[in-house]
Amino acid sequence: MRADNSSHLAEAAQQRRLDCIERVQAVLGALERDGGAVTVAGVAARAGVSRTFLYDDAQAPLLAKLRELANKQPATGRPALPDHQRITTKSHETVVRALRDANRKLNEENERLRNELAMALGQLRDLRRGIPAPPG
Repeated sequence: MRADNSSHLAEAAQQRRLDCIERVQAVLGALERDGGAVTVAGVAARAGVSRTFLYDDAQAPLLAKLRELANKQPATGRPALPDHQRITTKSHETVVRALRDANRKLNEENERLRNELAMALGQLRDLRRGIPAPPG
């Protein structure tokens, strides 16, 4: 008669489940810390578990954490940045001000270059027609 190994099989299955939970928690922690797209398929792939594992009732807390992180993402579809990487309002206003100033300077330079080009084209036209250049 064979020995009953069912207790060893149950113990191994429990250990595999705990290893999977640990890997999923590590992935969720990394996503929360570093940002990134949060989807069931993405988390399952990164953690090396099946999506079915995540949807199992026994893993309801993991799925709830995953959905919480996913809900923090902006509606643009881009992953949310972690808090420590987000720009402050003051910094944002400084960047906007600097960009507007740079844009104004570029517009002024474009206008100056348009005027120079118009003058050069006018002189070229006069030269082609044999009109003498104005003194100056």
